[in-house]
Amino acid sequence: MILFLSGCTKDGFKSIQPGQQIYFQVEGLNYAWGIYHAGIFIDSVGNVRGYNHPGKWNFQDESGNIPGIKIMENFEQTDTTITIIQKDTLYKYTNKIYFASKGQLTDPVIKMVDAGVTRYSAYLYDLKSGMYKEILLKQTGDQFIDNQSPEANQICNWLLRIKFR
Repeated sequence: MILFLSGCTKDGFKSIQPGQQIYFQVEGLNYAWGIYHAGIFIDSVGNVRGYNHPGKWNFQDESGNIPGIKIMENFEQTDTTITIIQKDTLYKYTNKIYFASKGQLTDPVIKMVDAGVTRYSAYLYDLKSGMYKEILLKQTGDQFIDNQSPEANQICNWLLRIKFR
């Protein structure tokens, strides 16, 4: 019972926070040959919602933070439901977010030109401030960045399977 009340599980920190509505995002951006902006969000009930060329978009600040109201404005611009994640699978991967947040990021490596970027991210939510903190799992495209935690890799591989169904 103490483990439950403290927010921990036998697998570690339980990242599911009261009030957290968004857990994961995959976002593609490219401005080289026109504008490409598309991606998915996964919310707290397992909905995988897609967006394509949204209107006004709110980006994280330089620290990776975004107010809850702003991320929800982004989520409201989704226009399709891709799939719904089973609760046990959602919990399995949300419970890895905290550990992924502790991973070291590699320095950006330029690998392409004019390919844009695709970012695979998870979020930690701070109930007191109402802020979401982006946890970068991987970035591909013009600049490659890897989060070196095993949990980040596991989440990213799972997101890849969802995104390309």
